[in-house]
Amino acid sequence: MGADVLNEGYLRFIFGLVAVIAMIIVAVWGAKRLGLGTATGFRAKGRRLSLLEVMPLDQKRKLVLIRHDETDHLLLLGATHEMLLASTAAPATPATATPSAPPPSEPARKAPFLSADREA
Repeated sequence: MGADVLNEGYLRFIFGLVAVIAMIIVAVWGAKRLGLGTATGFRAKGRRLSLLEVMPLDQKRKLVLIRHDETDHLLLLGATHEMLLASTAAPATPATATPSAPPPSEPARKAPFLSADREA
């Protein structure tokens, strides 16, 4: 009787563990499907406004780099104020940039070996 209760406890524990892991996997999959897996909380794909980078300066201020309609804006956000520091045209992305010529290939170099060491 004691062994049956012990085995039943282990089976109950294993079943519970598998159930909790399955629920975590389903929650992560659902969050990714809803776009909650990105740093901004939503997917910027196909949108006009995207958050590129955030850099905290101290507890009350941070720098935020955003892109709006192919223009980058650097903002200083504070507890009581917001300030536009810079606004420039966005750099060309690799998909839209014209490919440059590949760098000239260098001849393959052999590793230097001392023949005297190898023969000795």
